[in-house]
Amino acid sequence: MKIRNHIILPAICCALALTLGACGEEMKEDVKAEIKTQAEDVLNFSEDGKTVTGVKDKSIKSVVIPKGVTSIGAGAFYNCKNLTSIMIPDSVTSIGGEAFSGCSSLKSITIPDSVTSIGNSAFSDCSSLTSIMIPDKVTSIGDRAFEGCSNLTSITIPDKVTSIGDRVFGGCSNLTSITIPDSVMSIGWGAFGGCSKLTSITIPDSVTSIGDRAFEGCSNLTSITIPDSVTGIGKDAFSEIEKVTYNPAFETLPNGILINKKHKALVRAPENLSGGYTIPTGVTSIGAYAFSHSKNLTSITIPDSVTSIGDHAFSFCSNLTSITIPDEVTSIENNAFSFCSNLTSITIPDSVTSIGNSAFAFCSNLTSITIPDKVTSIGGSAFWGCSSLTSITIPDKVTSIGGSAFLGCSSLTSITIPDSVTSIGNSAFARCSNLTSITIPDSVTSIGHLAFSGVQSVQVSTKNPVFSVDGSGVLINKKEKKLLYAPRSLSGNYTIPNSVTSIGNSAFEGCSDLTNVTIPDSVTSIEGYAFSRCTSLTSVTIPDSVTSIGHLAFSGVQSVQVSTQNPVFSVDGRGVLINKKEKKLLYAPRSLSGNYTIPDSVTSIESSAFSGCSNLTSITIPDSVTSIGMWAFEGCSSLSSLTIPDSVTSIGELAFSGCSNLTSITIPDSVTSFGGSAFSGCSNLTSITIPDSVTSIGNSAFA
Repeated sequence: MKIRNHIILPAICCALALTLGACGEEMKEDVKAEIKTQAEDVLNFSEDGKTVTGVKDKSIKSVVIPKGVTSIGAGAFYNCKNLTSIMIPDSVTSIGGEAFSGCSSLKSITIPDSVTSIGNSAFSDCSSLTSIMIPDKVTSIGDRAFEGCSNLTSITIPDKVTSIGDRVFGGCSNLTSITIPDSVMSIGWGAFGGCSKLTSITIPDSVTSIGDRAFEGCSNLTSITIPDSVTGIGKDAFSEIEKVTYNPAFETLPNGILINKKHKALVRAPENLSGGYTIPTGVTSIGAYAFSHSKNLTSITIPDSVTSIGDHAFSFCSNLTSITIPDEVTSIENNAFSFCSNLTSITIPDSVTSIGNSAFAFCSNLTSITIPDKVTSIGGSAFWGCSSLTSITIPDKVTSIGGSAFLGCSSLTSITIPDSVTSIGNSAFARCSNLTSITIPDSVTSIGHLAFSGVQSVQVSTKNPVFSVDGSGVLINKKEKKLLYAPRSLSGNYTIPNSVTSIGNSAFEGCSDLTNVTIPDSVTSIEGYAFSRCTSLTSVTIPDSVTSIGHLAFSGVQSVQVSTQNPVFSVDGRGVLINKKEKKLLYAPRSLSGNYTIPDSVTSIESSAFSGCSNLTSITIPDSVTSIGMWAFEGCSSLSSLTIPDSVTSIGELAFSGCSNLTSITIPDSVTSFGGSAFSGCSNLTSITIPDSVTSIGNSAFA
């Protein structure tokens, strides 16, 4: 290997230093260049080279991330089950969601001091991880960040962290000690759920809310003291803890309602509270989770003294039909009324300036709502699943509409986006199937993935500097040269404009009447699900220029062709699409029948690669294959027998689900894990031998 030469270089440099000058810096640059070259052989990077986006081979065992990388992207090392060591440079400042999730062989990791944030599920299910040092600069740790790290014994949370999110340490069954710093103000639901070896914990005076089941299953935690700062406590927060001691500031009313007298806060109502209830005058706040899961509560009267309503305050109050919020309340917090499935009307006062994430999510009987004029932002998933909502007016002061804000509002027929809005989040109006048309004003400069998926038609102001709609109703980001959305009514033939360089996530998904599409040579990338469920699309030809194809890009397409000059992708004689560079089998046409032999060059069978190939009777997997992805052979109902080679180490979720004629399968000793529902629906599979090597079997693996 070239790297060995660098061991000799320092001595040579020193010998020549007097005559040639110091060459240490040149040598250092040479080493850095070599590391970068090696990294590029195993890692994928963003265009600017500053983000690690993924790996070329999930069987990777160790890696050195080169200096200059600033972030580890979402899912970058997801499910790299053989990864045992990784070196992260101090140029990295953030670790994305699920970045190392499922790296079950990773025993330790050093996070550099430069990192300030750790994303959702970043280290979830790193079951071999015994220790980790979180740097002092970290200010946020995402939900489920360390969930399922069953061998983690201790961890220190930095002083700048203000919240412990949902299920952050859930299932850390060997965690014996943890210190919550004084900076923390909230502990999310299930945060320490299942930490059965945790013997003591101190909740600091800074904490104001403790979520549902926060300490559930902490069976060795014999006692816990609640400071008087706490104004909200969720359902079963202290289940299985023998002794819960409240500060004298708390008082329990005759009906079982817990009040914090010092802070004039209603902390928690009993779940069996039924009928109507009037909150006592003088209470100024309804704490987080206060009435959560009070399923028999039918009405509530909130006095004018109340100025704040906490997160999840009325979530899952499924029999609450109406509510009036007093004029002094200025914000509706996250999940405040989520899953109030019988709520038909609600009065929001003019004083409210913000509506939090999932505030009214799944209020399935809510037919109309008026958003006050002072509201400037609509949170993510705010009205998700409000399937009876027919109309809503977005006021002129709103500047952002969060991701999934109106997802699944299937009765919504019209909506006007005001000129004040500058950004529309991912899936904001997805599955609004009765929304016949929506107009994007000049002011909008940012539109997230799948923002209008399922909307019948999208219009754009002709003066918008970023976005445009062509004659077929296809939405294009002119600035990024990206095709974002095609109306689901698009039919017949369509030619993508030459100005387009990328086809976005789910851009044509569900265009079931589209029969032919022409992709120009300008296109370099096709993102995930781009042509998914285009069932009338008989064939798609991928030009030379395309170097990147996302997950399930052609799922449901009858046939895919590739230009013979394409340097990355090829199609074999049976129409199977392969990434030659990464040695991945991506797609098989659903018409594939009889016997098929996977080429020896392939190392991984990707998600849904053969999904729905119902006429495939047998398949030969070569020894080169090391992993079988999720849904890989789902619905291959004619497949009767299969031998998995010794090279395979993991079988993904639902990999063989619905293979109803599969009678026998040989699983080698090399396999260490089965994903959830891996063999579900294999009704003719009479027996299966699980090798001793298997350490993880997902839920319902053989259902």
